[in-house]
Amino acid sequence: MFLLRTVTRVAKQGKPLSSRAIVTQSFQTQRKAPLRSACVFIRTMAQNASKRPLNRLAQAKSPYLLQHAENPVDWYEWGPEAFEKAKREDKPIFLSVGYSACHWCHVLAHESFEDEVTAKIMNDSYVNVKVDREERPDVDRVYMTFLQASSGGGGWPMSVWLTPDLHPFFAERVVQSGKSITEQLQDVSAIVPDTAEVSINKAAEAVYNRLARSFDLEHGGSKGAPKFPSPAQTTHFLARYAALNPSVDNAARDMAVKTLMEIFKGGIHDHIGQGFARYSVDEHWHVPHFEKMLYDQAQLLSSALEISQLLPDNSLERGTLQAMAADIITYVSRDLRGPQGAFYSAEDADSLPSKDSTVKKEGAFYVWTDDELHQLLGEDAEIFNFAFGIKRGGNCDPKHDIQGELEGKNVLYIAHSTEETAKQFNRSIEDISAILELSNAKLKEYRDNERPRPHLDDKILTCWNGLMISGLSKAAEALTESHQPPTSPLKLAEDAADFIRKELYNEASGELRRSYREGPGPVGQADDYAFLIQGLLDLYEASGKEEYASWAIRLQEKQDELFYDNELGGYYVSAPDEHIIVRMKEAQDGAEPSAASISLYNLNRLSHFAEDKYKDYHTKARSVIKSNSQLLNSAPFAVATMVSAAMMWQKGYKQFIVTGSPSSVKTVAFFESIRKPFIPNRVLIHLDPDHPPQELARLNGTLQGLITEDSLANSEPNIRICETFTCGLPIYETEELKKHLI
Repeated sequence: MFLLRTVTRVAKQGKPLSSRAIVTQSFQTQRKAPLRSACVFIRTMAQNASKRPLNRLAQAKSPYLLQHAENPVDWYEWGPEAFEKAKREDKPIFLSVGYSACHWCHVLAHESFEDEVTAKIMNDSYVNVKVDREERPDVDRVYMTFLQASSGGGGWPMSVWLTPDLHPFFAERVVQSGKSITEQLQDVSAIVPDTAEVSINKAAEAVYNRLARSFDLEHGGSKGAPKFPSPAQTTHFLARYAALNPSVDNAARDMAVKTLMEIFKGGIHDHIGQGFARYSVDEHWHVPHFEKMLYDQAQLLSSALEISQLLPDNSLERGTLQAMAADIITYVSRDLRGPQGAFYSAEDADSLPSKDSTVKKEGAFYVWTDDELHQLLGEDAEIFNFAFGIKRGGNCDPKHDIQGELEGKNVLYIAHSTEETAKQFNRSIEDISAILELSNAKLKEYRDNERPRPHLDDKILTCWNGLMISGLSKAAEALTESHQPPTSPLKLAEDAADFIRKELYNEASGELRRSYREGPGPVGQADDYAFLIQGLLDLYEASGKEEYASWAIRLQEKQDELFYDNELGGYYVSAPDEHIIVRMKEAQDGAEPSAASISLYNLNRLSHFAEDKYKDYHTKARSVIKSNSQLLNSAPFAVATMVSAAMMWQKGYKQFIVTGSPSSVKTVAFFESIRKPFIPNRVLIHLDPDHPPQELARLNGTLQGLITEDSLANSEPNIRICETFTCGLPIYETEELKKHLI
């Protein structure tokens, strides 16, 4: 962002600096200026400008690229047209990467890309390329790695200068530095595995100790601000560590419970319209960065359900986490679900405060003044304001509102429980609950009807839908009857899977596409395969429909073909592409888990669904661990999801083969018993005697043996528990089964 501000400032001063001087000066400015300080918007100029002619991004499908279609910048999409122009005219490439719901991407656009003078400098000096990082994570990953290595930081929007051959460079000695940097990136991506053995127990203990040391005892999560939910790095690991290490006095479980409970109570939770924002800028989960991302909803859904399964049935926390899961499902099914069943990517942080407004503000859709609440709620406002922490002059600390957009505004959070509120106003809990429920409904109706909604990124991503299919499948198994959302989680999961198969999967080639908007988008990346495979396995276990497990097996074959490194082991994150200068591997968790970590889970689970392919799956799973041994040994907290998957690999998976008609009372009781606790190393196989899983049986000798038994059709419902590919005797009573679940 600082680079473009320098261009803007120099242009307005009328100084004839060369492109190299602009880049040099901008780097000097970045070293001196504090992050995001003195953000001065040129929004009024942009909003009041007459309708500009469209640039070539008007032909794009990405919502992010379309947001820049009226820029005076002569943008190109990532591709040969831009690269050939750069070579032909011997110009550097200015690469700008962001995503449609990114607030600071909007800030950069308003400050620089909408300015005519800045645009002329950019158009004269560079070939300008705009990339949606969600559609092209392979492009983003390479240059973000360069940025982090060269500056020590990163994030979006990302601005990088490239040579015409796509090498990133510093201000001086452009060509030489570009090639040198690329060679270093190639070296990093081709690291030879550490010869030392990985101690999974030691790695798991290190991750747990790191989380315990940094844990915020008062607010949950990590100490300090900003606060990210980061399920891949925290609650996902803690759930599995707690399940496999109950002797740790439940400390791991309780850290996860505290974190999720505080997130649910905080302003990061949309208490009016459900769902959760990306993160909070303060240490209290209070003032959010208001964008809502599908991947956050999906991962929080899974974590809330898993942690709830570790708690006693009658605990308050279990009920709250179940309510949190239902809240997320209500939100995504209502506001992020397309007409054909797949889920959109995000809702923006910025929106217009009212129908007659012309300037968008961050959080405008979600925040309230005290006057508004009194006008809308009347005499109930006092009770509502006490419960949700409303203050006359606003409840947002100015130090967490650097643009001043939340001055006098309130972000709702649970300041006082229903019981505390009832005591404060000397009313019954039932009365207070009814008043708060009615007040929420009034505010939602007003918000939906009178405030323009934030921009919807209606791009469908295969990977994020895979994460949501996982969460919904777990909800179908684990949500109690009292917390069921309006739409069946299982139906939601199946509809999303069906859309992907119809629109984003090639039955003939077995290949996935990454995104869909007005047609399929770019080729699929490793996370598209890994996250969808995980989702399909979870969906099979929830539904019993063989087609999902069979599809997962075929997708793993294609992932291995496209992404597996046959020389050094492990998986590349991107598909082969002549315009990607470095094909990278990456195991570190970010906002989402890494594809490598989820692949490790998938390979081990698949080896119990398709036993006859065990040797191949086992070899590849072992290579994932070995190819990431340096990180697992030296910085396991950076790959917490992989450590979790390795714990399951070391512990070994349990096959639960349930034989019986799905309509049988005893069969249903078996499933309920298995699904009630959180068993992270579970593989659940359905064997309906009337419709046995023939395709799975062809790849699973154990299953084939059971199906060919003459007595199968007439057998009483039973369950077999198999470990290390050896099955015990059939169990015919649920009470006996429960003894084996402890």
